[in-house]
Amino acid sequence: MNRMRIVGLCLAAVFALSAFATSSAFAKPEIGRCVAKAGGKYTNSSCTTKGKPGTFEFLKNAVKKGFTSAGGEGVLETAGGTKVICTAQRAKGEYLEKGSTPSTKEVHHVVATFTGCTLPLIGAPCNTAGKGSGEIVTNELEGKMAYISGKGSKTPKVGQELKPAKTAPGKLFASFECGGGAVKIEVGQGTGKGGDCIIAPVGPANTMSLHATETYSGSGGKQSPQTFEGSAKVCNLESRANGGAWERATQALVTEITNEEALEIFA
Repeated sequence: MNRMRIVGLCLAAVFALSAFATSSAFAKPEIGRCVAKAGGKYTNSSCTTKGKPGTFEFLKNAVKKGFTSAGGEGVLETAGGTKVICTAQRAKGEYLEKGSTPSTKEVHHVVATFTGCTLPLIGAPCNTAGKGSGEIVTNELEGKMAYISGKGSKTPKVGQELKPAKTAPGKLFASFECGGGAVKIEVGQGTGKGGDCIIAPVGPANTMSLHATETYSGSGGKQSPQTFEGSAKVCNLESRANGGAWERATQALVTEITNEEALEIFA
């Protein structure tokens, strides 16, 4: 190998390491805690203002990783206008730490339960197999946290992705029947054109709190938002009835998350 080739490889390695260090240093958004600490980097209790002498420090990761959520009416609506309406929702899950450096950027083991669910088209209740009338339970879900918009700004908008876990049956979000089996509905990947994930804005960012709010919205089969900032990947539900054609669908729901300890979406 000639000298120029060796120099080129060395430079490439340096640039690669530099890029990795830069991305690691700015690997927001993530979950963590802003705690009082003499000599810390920050001067305020939300760790958004740096200064000396600092009295607060941001610690990556959650000590208590569990969370629950609860919300009111939830509506699953296809592009064609067919709706499944549920009167209430609850869920539970965990924040996920990955790698050797403590950092929480994902959730996993998320299971949502919808109650009071009906299919108005036939005026009948819906339920997941083995569950009570009107009760729909999702498969296990997981997903990352990322920017919807405003990365690097003072007003970032953060989103939480959810998608079926690798162990989810059929890689579906959920499957259920309405009217005692007259209509069987699947919600999942479908055509592969965006049915494997959904994004909801979550906030507030940069505030220590026991609570956060996720808001799912959309219309005409188009979820809002469908993408993360800087990503071309489209996240949008798809559903089908009785094994028919897959159709774009949206979820409308506002749900409040309650953490086991006060945490911050550090963005």
